[in-house]
Amino acid sequence: MTSNQMTEGNIAKQITLFAIPILISNLFQQLYNTVDVAIVGRYVGANALAAVGSCNLIVVFMIYFFIGISNGASVIISQSFGKNDKDKIHKSVHTIIALSLISGFLLMVLGLTFGGMFLRWINTPDNVLTFSITYIKIYFISMIPMMIFNMGSGILRAVGDSKTPLYYLAISGITNIILDIVFAVVFKLGVAGVAMATTIAQFVSSILILIKLIKTSEVYKLFINKIKIDFKILKEILLIGIPTGIQSVLVCFANTIVQSKVNIFGLNVMAGYTIYYKIEGFIYMPISAIALAVSNFVGQNVGASEFDRVKLGKNISMIICVSLTIIIGSIILFNASDIIRIFSKDLDVINEGSKFIYWIVPIYSIYAINEVLMGVMRGAGETFIPMIIGTICMCGLRILWLSVMISHYKDINIVYLSYPITWIVTNIFTIIYYSKGNWLSKNFRYE
Repeated sequence: MTSNQMTEGNIAKQITLFAIPILISNLFQQLYNTVDVAIVGRYVGANALAAVGSCNLIVVFMIYFFIGISNGASVIISQSFGKNDKDKIHKSVHTIIALSLISGFLLMVLGLTFGGMFLRWINTPDNVLTFSITYIKIYFISMIPMMIFNMGSGILRAVGDSKTPLYYLAISGITNIILDIVFAVVFKLGVAGVAMATTIAQFVSSILILIKLIKTSEVYKLFINKIKIDFKILKEILLIGIPTGIQSVLVCFANTIVQSKVNIFGLNVMAGYTIYYKIEGFIYMPISAIALAVSNFVGQNVGASEFDRVKLGKNISMIICVSLTIIIGSIILFNASDIIRIFSKDLDVINEGSKFIYWIVPIYSIYAINEVLMGVMRGAGETFIPMIIGTICMCGLRILWLSVMISHYKDINIVYLSYPITWIVTNIFTIIYYSKGNWLSKNFRYE
């Protein structure tokens, strides 16, 4: 096939080299998202900053189901790559691109039609709502290119290429930053300018990924005239991707509940939470990168029946992920106020944002452990039971906690506590299922 196979060789080196471009890609993604927030906060105002924060959860909530589907597609391709099944890879690539066009169109229609309703549902204040609606309507124009880039990147990563998506995301990110400055600062277009910059950047990245897939001579080459749904492969993708997508959506739903409760406590808490959410991205990035790397690694090795490498890959990924989480978390904890000042000079906003950091960041390693285990199981094609665990423990428990406790105690500490409580409970059940469940193979006990 190609030199991107991960079914032989040094496991630590392969996972690390595969994860680094993903980590840098996440950094670029977080960087230009952070620039959006920083520019809005400094040059437009607190109302606009709160508006972008409210929109972020809505956007994530609506797109994550289809991103979950793309993860299912990546598993199918990575396992086929490990088996050297060229025909299935060919059919999968064209099915995935067709799916990205359909899902992108559906997301665009949903966002433009129901975006305002969702914003009102999460208690977005009237003085923020106008900004939020402007941002979300422009942003959702970019759904088709966003899906093409995400699913196209999934194809490349499934065959071991995590560098190309990084290069294209870097170009897109730089474009976004430049246009942020031009539209929001120079032309004074405010929230609309920031949304326009992000939308244009999404189109740039999608065009680049399509050119790569069309021009390559590798087995995953895309032929425009062959883009169509292969329903047998689509069924396999959906069986893996739908539980992943549902879990992602439900986690986002729980977070929208968090946002709605945060909004009760006023503008300063809303702005502080928005800033925390951006800072949190920098500790989440290595977790996401390692989880995605181990998922693709496991997919290829399960396809090649290299089960010993699956076990070793999990152990190495866990060590790397938890170590990075502790290091980055410590840096954020010890510099919380100074980091928040990058986004806002308001002392009340700084204080509220710091509280979120002090409550949540110290226990982030618990979340890291869960994500690695989920990544391993996802790479092996097991997503249903993890979805059930995540739905009940991460989402259901968080919603129940917030709904019951906030109704009795109007205290922001209740919101802070919702994260460690749900992470700990989810981790317990994930570890139990991972250790005891016969989820990989009837003939192979995974320890």
